[in-house]
Amino acid sequence: MDALTRRSVLTGIGGTAVVGGLGAAVYGGSTAGGEERPSALVAGSLLRVAKQVPGASVEAHGSVAVRQLIRDGLREPDAVALADPRLFAGLAPDVTAFATNALVLAYNPDSPHAAALRDDWAGTVQQSGVEIGRTDPAVDPLGYRTVMALVLAAEDGLLSADRALANARQFPETELGNVLERGDLDAAFVYRNMAVERDLPTVGLPESIDFSTPAAADSYARATYALDDRTVRGRPIQYAATALTDAGEAWIDRLVSGGTRLRESGFAVPETYPRAIESTE
Repeated sequence: MDALTRRSVLTGIGGTAVVGGLGAAVYGGSTAGGEERPSALVAGSLLRVAKQVPGASVEAHGSVAVRQLIRDGLREPDAVALADPRLFAGLAPDVTAFATNALVLAYNPDSPHAAALRDDWAGTVQQSGVEIGRTDPAVDPLGYRTVMALVLAAEDGLLSADRALANARQFPETELGNVLERGDLDAAFVYRNMAVERDLPTVGLPESIDFSTPAAADSYARATYALDDRTVRGRPIQYAATALTDAGEAWIDRLVSGGTRLRESGFAVPETYPRAIESTE
C-alpha cells in the first residue's frame, strides 16, 4: 500500500475531519437518532456544493485520490462524484455527467501583485517573488489540468511551463482556496467555482487552454499527463457521479438535478445535463 493510502483520518466523522496528506474533509455522519447516513465521496472542488445536498455524509479528496481509496478498499462509499468521468473506469461503467467548469487564475485582491497579474498573468506567474499555488497532479484533475494548461500556454509562446510550474507551490485541493483567501498566496490556478464560492477575483485564461469549451477540444488534446495507472489527454472539464449502492441513489439524484445550486456555485450546467455517459467516454 502506498503512502497516500496509508494515511488515516485524524478526527471522527461526527464533525469535520482532515485526512493527513490528502487535505480531505468529512461532514455529517450519523442522524440525530444515531442511524448512519449514506456516505458520499466527492472531488475536492465539489465539497461546498455537496455539503448543501441533504441526505449523506460527505468526504472530499482530489478525484484521483478518491479513485485510489475505493480501488484499494479503504473506502466503500454509497455515492461518488468526480471531476473527470474517466476516473470511474473500473469502478462503474455508467455515470451521470452533471456539470462543467473552467480553469482560471484566481488572485487575492490585496496582493501587491494584483495589478501585474491582471495585466500580464503569464509573465507574472513566472516571477520568483510572486507566491502562486496549484494542486498535486498525482492526486486530482485540477493538478494535471494546470500542468497541461501551462504546457499548452508554452506551446502557444505565452510562457515557460517549467518556470511557471517550479514557481508554484502545491496544496491539497480542499485547502488551496482557503490558503489564497487568507492571503498566504498571491494567486492560484483553480476551478472557476472555487473562486466564485469565495468571491475571489480571477483572470480568465485563453479558451484554448482553460478546458471549458467543447469547441476547443482539439486544442486541449495536444496535452497529456501520465498518472500511475493511465495517461490522460486534455479534454473539456466534466463532472460525473454515480451511486455504488442503492442507499446512495437518492443523494446522487439530488446532486445531479440541482442545476440552480450548481450554477450559483460557479459551475456551468449545459442544457443536455444531467445525462448518462460511459465512464470511458
